[in-house]
Amino acid sequence: MVSKFSRGIVPAVLAIILVAAVAHVASSNSGGMGGHMGHRGFHGMHGGMDALGMPLPLLLRTANLTDAQKQQIHTIFENRRASRKAEYQQLKAAKEAIAAKFTSTGSVAASDLSVPVTTITQIHDQMMNEQIQDAIAIRNVLTPAQLAQISATKAKLDSIHAEMKALWAQSGSASTSDSTSTPTE
Repeated sequence: MVSKFSRGIVPAVLAIILVAAVAHVASSNSGGMGGHMGHRGFHGMHGGMDALGMPLPLLLRTANLTDAQKQQIHTIFENRRASRKAEYQQLKAAKEAIAAKFTSTGSVAASDLSVPVTTITQIHDQMMNEQIQDAIAIRNVLTPAQLAQISATKAKLDSIHAEMKALWAQSGSASTSDSTSTPTE
């Protein structure tokens, strides 16, 4: 019989190993992101391109970019920076309008929030379209070999993510069975 301690520690250790594997995949074959882009990667890409369902800056680290390509990609991000800042300010203002209405002492109906909600929806749609445009522009900078490397890295990350998801599902079902079974130790 496996102890409760082992059932708790083994999944935790496996999760740590998987996180380390993700970090290894991210750092292997990276040509580095030094130079004008700094050690954090591409400026303006905080959180990646979530609209695309993939961490583009992480994938780009494995593409062995030339200095010229790094500059082109940096320019793509920089060209979007001013509009992105304005969009974030508009989102903040719309969210503050919702919060102000919600925390007011008067009654609130859904129709009272329709204008800021519509604004948020429109800005999110606009930002997603811009992210897609930028991703296509970045893709056009890459060589076929770099695209193949990015594809291989994405496949590895997807595999690791699936393993982690299965581990957590298995760990969750084990803890559920622990709570329903009677202790025999």
